[in-house]
Amino acid sequence: MKFAKTLERALSADEVPAEWVEAAIQYKALKKCINKVVNELNFLGLEPDTLKLLFEDNDDSSKIVEINEDETKASNPIIAEYILTKSQDGHEIKPMLKLTLDYSNENYSDDHIYELGMQVKNKIESLLNDDLSSPAPALGISSSDNADIEPLYLDERSVIIDESDTSEKIIEIKQDGDALKVVASRENSVSPPSSPKGNPQDDSTGIDEVLLSPEVSAVCSPILTPYLRHQSKKNEIFIMLNSDSKFFKMLDEELESLDKLRQVEEAKIIAEVQAVAKVVNQFKDKKSELYKWRELFRIYIDSEVYFKYNESLLPSAERNAEQVKKNLDNFVANVEKSGALTLLKNKESVATFNEFIAMNYHLFKILQFQSINNEAFRKILKKFDKQTSLGIKNSFPKLISNDHIFMTGTSLAQKICFIIQNSILELIPQLEDYSCPICMSIAYKPIRLRCNHLFCVRCLVKMKQQNKTNCPICRRTDAILEADGSMLDTESMELMKKYFPVEVKQKLKERDKERYNELTRHPESHKCVIM
Repeated sequence: MKFAKTLERALSADEVPAEWVEAAIQYKALKKCINKVVNELNFLGLEPDTLKLLFEDNDDSSKIVEINEDETKASNPIIAEYILTKSQDGHEIKPMLKLTLDYSNENYSDDHIYELGMQVKNKIESLLNDDLSSPAPALGISSSDNADIEPLYLDERSVIIDESDTSEKIIEIKQDGDALKVVASRENSVSPPSSPKGNPQDDSTGIDEVLLSPEVSAVCSPILTPYLRHQSKKNEIFIMLNSDSKFFKMLDEELESLDKLRQVEEAKIIAEVQAVAKVVNQFKDKKSELYKWRELFRIYIDSEVYFKYNESLLPSAERNAEQVKKNLDNFVANVEKSGALTLLKNKESVATFNEFIAMNYHLFKILQFQSINNEAFRKILKKFDKQTSLGIKNSFPKLISNDHIFMTGTSLAQKICFIIQNSILELIPQLEDYSCPICMSIAYKPIRLRCNHLFCVRCLVKMKQQNKTNCPICRRTDAILEADGSMLDTESMELMKKYFPVEVKQKLKERDKERYNELTRHPESHKCVIM
């Protein structure tokens, strides 16, 4: 099944709220926008099978595209970069296609570079010359080395910019009814990004200012003639497509809607967690309810619904939406199988547990919605690259990585699980957190060694009698030998008496029984002696 159908079916489910569907990534609309980008590239003579994608191994991961299909080496004298930048206010993505003619490679003759350049130049010039109703525009080619702007020869008129002028010409695709046309950009707000090897461009100089500058003089010679080799090493053309800007704007707006949706739903879940925590806090002092809730939470923890046990900080340990659903269903089934829920006689306890279950399924639905939109985001960028060969699947996510919490922010499952752990689960401590690692029962009368490990006093006495003086866990030297009464953890002992009264009572009974067995096993050592 195609992904568009999968997405449509997932969003049409009854349990998906209408506001979620409205905020979701509009996959079909974005596909139509991609088709328009392809049409514009074809209009310029840049068909996808003509654009060979190469990757520069540098920090900004910029993409380089070869123009000539026969020239597959990175040293091809004609290359293109598809550059994505942000506007100064950070609210707009500005794409730019830069074509570079490289004269610096001695392996290529002037004629060879000339022929390669003409494949692109002739197409663009013919399109520009079709617009006879406006003054003939000059398609500027700039030098990376000396910032000169050399003109593309159009009809009988061209312009050349003085060496002191560092502005660069941009051509732009415009929609003219149902047709497309190429014009020289007149937007003062738009300027090409500065070349990594050249001087930074002055954004304050607009195209109009360049064309009307007194330094501009008319010439009648075509560009790309061999003499250019002696004037500059690299010549650049900047092309502004029309539909790619619309594509990124549409996608960015949808991500913004998803960000707002996440914030709203996250606040709802946190409120639900706090409501459950408030009620559970009332039950922790009631022995009859305390043990029932502990059993329910033990099953929940063992189900590892969202993360593998004790690995919640590792991204690889996070479950996907399908696994979360499966684990939640198993948790509910295990609760019913254990009969723990039937033991809840308090109606408020039953209602609160149902709220706890509903809160988890609410979180699952958000994770599922986030997952399908993440997949839509990934696939639409992949489709953009496949159909245009412009290579944005890495550069675009990196560009917006700090802007959209829905896609690139902290894991929602990780954040909510942390809140559940601290707000609910810790209200009713689990026995495993207060067990002695040696006897595996509650560590009543706990001794905390200098290495911070906790043991019951009875086990430490036995270890000492057996001349085992190192910590059984971390093997710290003489940790048991150094233990004394001052290391009794009174805070933990009081907590055990409060939350584990049954286990403490059983521990004391076992201790007394063990001491009695020792006395009966060696009665001669405890006989009374009359002096």
